[in-house]
Parts: sequence; C-alpha cells; structure tokens
Amino acid sequence: MKKNKIVLLCFFMGIFIFSGCSNKGLDEKEASKVFIEDFIYHKETKKFKENFVDGDILSKQLTIMTTNFEDTFSGVFDPITGPLSNDEKKQISDGLMKQVKETSSYKYKVKEGEKNQIEVTYQITGFDYAHLVEQTLDGVLGELMKETDMKASTSKQMILHSFSNALSKGKESKKETEVTLKLEKVKKEWQIVEGQDDKLESILLAFISGYNNKSNYEKAMNSMLENSINNAKSKL
Repeated sequence: MKKNKIVLLCFFMGIFIFSGCSNKGLDEKEASKVFIEDFIYHKETKKFKENFVDGDILSKQLTIMTTNFEDTFSGVFDPITGPLSNDEKKQISDGLMKQVKETSSYKYKVKEGEKNQIEVTYQITGFDYAHLVEQTLDGVLGELMKETDMKASTSKQMILHSFSNALSKGKESKKETEVTLKLEKVKKEWQIVEGQDDKLESILLAFISGYNNKSNYEKAMNSMLENSINNAKSKL
C-alpha cells in the first residue's frame, strides 16, 4: 500500500514539475514576433492574449487603433468624391488591409534595454499604398474631370469600383523601413512600455504605406497625386 502511495506521489510531483517548467512564457524573440502577428496580421492572437499583460484588453485596444488608423487612408479620395460614408470607408480599408497582410513582410532585431526591457527594431517592407491610389485614379480621373457635374454618388461608385480593380495590381514597397519599439517583461508576461502610441502608429504606417513617418508619406502622396492629375489633364 505504501508503495502505491509513493508511486502516486511521484506521479503528481512529476506533473507539477512539468507544468511549472513548461509555463515560462515567451522569450524575447517569440514575444517580438507574436506582437506583430497579432497587431498587423491578426494571427497568434491566443498566444498574444496568454503572454501579454491584460492581453485580451490590449488586443482589443490595438484592433480599435488599427481600425481608426485605417479609416484615415480613404481620405485621399475625399477631394474627388466628397466625404465617404462609414460603409464606403470600410470597403476601402478591408480591401487595403487584405493586401497589406498578403504583400508586406518584416524582420526584426532584439536588443536588451533598461531593467527588464528590450528594444525591438522591426525592419518592415510594407505595402505601396501610393501605387494603389495611383492605379485607382488612372482608371477614372480623366472621366471625372470631363463630367464636372457628375453626382457625388456616381463618382464614389466609380472610385470604389476602380479601387477594387486596382487591388489586384497591389505591390510591396521597394524599400525597407525601420521602427523601434520597447517591450517590458513583468514576471512571465510582456507589455508595451507606456508612451509609445507614436511608435505603434509608425508601425501601422510602415506596413500600410512603406513609410515610417507621416511627413515623408504625405510628400510621396502629394507628388503622386500631382502626377496623376497632370497625366489625366494631358489626355483630355
């Protein structure tokens, strides 16, 4: 009887030791990858929630940030069509983010920081959004210029249809850009160091447009729009 008790005790101790050893959490490289996979690609979400502080809440906050940020990209068409409805914005952002997920790529380097912090430098080859907008406008801008009294609803439908067609021509940016983010380990979980909303926005911008700051992105978009307008005028 004693022998059986000893065997059972050893068995349960083995389970305890094994479960304790297997729950070490993610290492620096794994945490750095899981963060981007959830934030940008909406993958590894279960692992993200389990290994980041308040992971479920944080994942939802990142999703809200992404949705709000995506909506700003449809604004490039407002001067042509007027303000788009929420459904029209969603149509554009859904198509855009699908291409971003399929086209973009990234690498990363991890460096130890202060205390339990790490600095992760993401090397991002993002989607070329300026090229997508250029392809969209090339399909309709000349016609829109001819029909100056066109209804706003008609011009919107033309833009949305042209945007949908242009998605198949979407491509990744020709250059790689970098953004560095700080993560911190708290016991066995990770968290984003506070005060880095600008870094999170830069990561989103880099994946969606290929640029890691708004100034360069806006310059590229303005240059592209000017060229598209001039090309359309030359064909009238």
